[in-house]
Amino acid sequence: MGVQNGTFEPEEIKRRKALAYLLGIGETEAGDTSLNGRLSIIAKLKAARRTEIARGQAGSWLYDVNRHLNICASLRREYEALEEMLADDLESAAPSNAAIARRGVGEKRMSRAAGRL
Repeated sequence: MGVQNGTFEPEEIKRRKALAYLLGIGETEAGDTSLNGRLSIIAKLKAARRTEIARGQAGSWLYDVNRHLNICASLRREYEALEEMLADDLESAAPSNAAIARRGVGEKRMSRAAGRL
């Protein structure tokens, strides 16, 4: 009585296996969640989607609607993960409310142009 269809696998393992299967890449490459890794995977998914669209438009017997839908769903998930990653980076780079309050109401920020004069 084992686990069927990997229903208890963590999401990251499912993602890695699905991308490796869809794109024909290694699981280590599919598991790269860095910014460059995500951008690379997005580029490969977009190329795979273009190929699948061309197959469908040509009426090729190689066209697989389920593969097409899986590629589109994976691409959407990767874009969402990238958006979340960038939002987290912006939040960590933005000054905190306390730092803004410490600057004071009457103080003005000096621009670079004013500093060079």
